[in-house]
Amino acid sequence: MASACSTAPPPSRTALVSPHLLAPPPMLPQVARTAKGAMDGRQCLSSALDLYDVAGGIRGAMIELQREVALMRERPSQR
Repeated sequence: MASACSTAPPPSRTALVSPHLLAPPPMLPQVARTAKGAMDGRQCLSSALDLYDVAGGIRGAMIELQREVALMRERPSQR
């Protein structure tokens, strides 16, 4: 008996999104510590700034993805 379900894969939801936005996020930087495992103020500030830079890049990618989604929603359907 034939099934009513389609065996074709569903269309990709990311087919129209820029490929560079689909890349995995950058690795988080290592936290700076002394040889004993302690952290001084300078190392703390440096590590916090490194994390802030990574977070800014992720935020920028998210904003760009949101913009692309908004543009795709404004286009008439091409079906």
